[in-house]
Amino acid sequence: MPSVLLTWAADRESWPDGYGPAVGAVAGGGSFRRSIPLTGFQPASGTEVWLVLGGISGQGPRGLAGHGVVAAPSGRDTDPVIVDFDLLLPLGEQLPESHLADILPALPLPGEVLPIPAAAVPALRRLWSGYLGAGADPLSPVPGTLDPGAVGLRPVNDYEHDAEARRLCLAFFGTVCAACGLVPAQRYGPGTEALMQVHHLVPGPDPAAGYVLDPVSDLVPLCPTCHAVAHTGVPVPFTPAEVRGMLASAPDAAGRAGQSGAGVVLGSVVTAAQQQALEDAARLRGLR
Repeated sequence: MPSVLLTWAADRESWPDGYGPAVGAVAGGGSFRRSIPLTGFQPASGTEVWLVLGGISGQGPRGLAGHGVVAAPSGRDTDPVIVDFDLLLPLGEQLPESHLADILPALPLPGEVLPIPAAAVPALRRLWSGYLGAGADPLSPVPGTLDPGAVGLRPVNDYEHDAEARRLCLAFFGTVCAACGLVPAQRYGPGTEALMQVHHLVPGPDPAAGYVLDPVSDLVPLCPTCHAVAHTGVPVPFTPAEVRGMLASAPDAAGRAGQSGAGVVLGSVVTAAQQQALEDAARLRGLR
């Protein structure tokens, strides 16, 4: 996939509704589509785009500020090109031009497109990755760190990717999977709590209808595996209780129960009768 640089002169060109809202639109894993007028070379559909921000007084030096993909090429040299941006850095946080000197000796002028030599792209990705870090979600690579052709795009539930809603949900329930009972830190060690995801229990809410998310009643923690299984339910995802049922009826359920020392699925609610039966069984086996 070819890669190009293009420059946005922030002091001359405005974004629809402002640049700040565009940054917010992509922050949760979304995208922002914008038409950009160009002159000369016109990139084809699917071309990887690196956005260069022209230096603005008080907003940091000239440098890389975003990443995206050409959604639709311009029909003529004078027509704008349509770009779907998947990452936009806030003003002042761009990767400075001085860091790029060894990889990209020259940056394009506003309105110009500069093809990036294929040999320079891997080094650019490493620099970009080192500058931005791993990102909040270890399962979602930071845009630009991998070739766009290697990353599949899929629609997501925005409520499950709201950082504040996730924080409140996990603060209330803890980092324990509501389906299988997995506690990442206990299984894999400290630092793996970030793997826990949250699942939206209200299928298909319409924000326009006045729906307001309640992180405690509408979200529940699920490990990545159980979360993926829940979303195999189409069009309505499976509930955590249904996923627990799948685990309980799976061919290896008996073996897992024996390994865990219990006859129920980890993370499920045990009734008084079930608890008594477990204790009776333990006494019969001489465990108590």
